Amino acid sequence: MIVRRLRTLALIALMLTLAACAGGGGRLVKPGPNPAGGKLMIDSEMEWTRMSASRYQLWTMDGELLNRLYLIPRVREREFIFLGQRQTRRRPDGAFYQRGLRADELRDLILDGLRASGTADVEATNLRPARFGNRDGLRFEFSLANPEGLRYRGMAAAFEHEKGLALAIFLAPAEHYYPRDAEKVSKMLDTLRMR
Repeated sequence: MIVRRLRTLALIALMLTLAACAGGGGRLVKPGPNPAGGKLMIDSEMEWTRMSASRYQLWTMDGELLNRLYLIPRVREREFIFLGQRQTRRRPDGAFYQRGLRADELRDLILDGLRASGTADVEATNLRPARFGNRDGLRFEFSLANPEGLRYRGMAAAFEHEKGLALAIFLAPAEHYYPRDAEKVSKMLDTLRMR
């Protein structure tokens, strides 16, 4: 019970930190090609609100709890898959990115990162190769529950480049929001590329 409360508090703190880092208020993302941080680009058919931090962007259409697209242009080697912590001798285990992982290992690393953020019942489906510009990568779908038990569905896209790993994660409630937007977001993820 105490562990669950601590995880919930940690997740709330993470969300507040993300909102604070985003610099308050967001900018409108218009349909068409859009920068997604660093040299990462993505095309969108719909409007989003973009909140940017120094190393990632968070896009939403209806608010973070209803749909969110995390765009991380570079996860560095030995860094936590969703940024922040680094792998050290005192902390050797965890969802830390290593260059050259197989597709199934990278999928499992992303799922471990989702679990570490306090979610439960994390499961992946449909792992497949994907091409992002001139780079090989992967795509897959997943499902999970937040600490309060709300079911979410999502999709992930990732590819390695010279400076690390580019990562995109879309997440929305399994009822209504995910089915409404999944097809369009999937098309968007297919357009990820480096400039």
